[in-house]
Amino acid sequence: MNAGDTPLTIAHVASAGRCYPGETMTLFTRVDANASLPGGFAVQVSVPETLSVGTARASASHGEGLPDLLVVGAARYLLWTVARPVAAGERFDYVAEAKVAPADHDLPVESTALATSKDEPAARAQETLTIQVEAQGRYVQHLPALYQTDELMGRFLMLFESFWAPIDRQISDLHYYFDPKMTPPEALGWLSAWVDLELDHRLSERQQRQLLGMAAAHYRRRGSRQGLVEILQVYTGVTPTIIEHTARNFRLGPDARLGPNIALGSSNQPHAFTVVLRLPPPAGPDPEKARREQERQIAAIIESEKPAHTVYTLRIEPAA
Repeated sequence: MNAGDTPLTIAHVASAGRCYPGETMTLFTRVDANASLPGGFAVQVSVPETLSVGTARASASHGEGLPDLLVVGAARYLLWTVARPVAAGERFDYVAEAKVAPADHDLPVESTALATSKDEPAARAQETLTIQVEAQGRYVQHLPALYQTDELMGRFLMLFESFWAPIDRQISDLHYYFDPKMTPPEALGWLSAWVDLELDHRLSERQQRQLLGMAAAHYRRRGSRQGLVEILQVYTGVTPTIIEHTARNFRLGPDARLGPNIALGSSNQPHAFTVVLRLPPPAGPDPEKARREQERQIAAIIESEKPAHTVYTLRIEPAA
């Protein structure tokens, strides 16, 4: 992706980085306008000789979606032109399908996408991708050497490889399913069961992943001041202030007396604390109802996290 203050940025990717003869590949190109372009722009996508050009289309923002096919010697290009003025922030997507031609040996092929501003021809954005074309499937490598040189056998096994490829990829990427940052959203509930955590579906996906990532370590700190701060940070997005109430007017001297039911100092509140949260006012048609629901949810979190013998006071103040 080209970055900086250029008028255009471009991204160019393929549906797969490795393919076999006979398979259909899809080339995806995205162009973003970072500044207004009164004269529009043009984008061209090169199609390697190993790929046979198939259908191509553009997003609705482009207008007429069919590209022109330019042939210059052995090189072929799909060309889209946006002739109207383009506003800053507009995005255009282009999709081109191509079929992989037969190949005698493995080879890498490249496709380049180039976007050029008509107002400033020198202002261009370009990106190149590489696709590895393999003449035979990987399964043939597991056969005796006699069959590895058989073209028919290699192509025959490609059928089975294409059937099993999605399962092979899933098995190869299995470790990602156990990573809270990488697992698919639909697997978050399944993963939470591994750490005996019940996810609150009112939380955003980011908060759920954050909660899952800290779950194991949090169990070691559960019931402590640090543990309560961590869990409230995830749920509310702010750092709470926790005030632990201890004896006031603590003094030692000739008048001090120790014994049963005697505490040092006055105004003692043993096993008590106050949680102070500074939150923005809730949005919605009924802010007061939303505030009560918010307070109820926070109180439920504190009840589930605090030591059973302690008492607390919750104080929610408006954010500064």
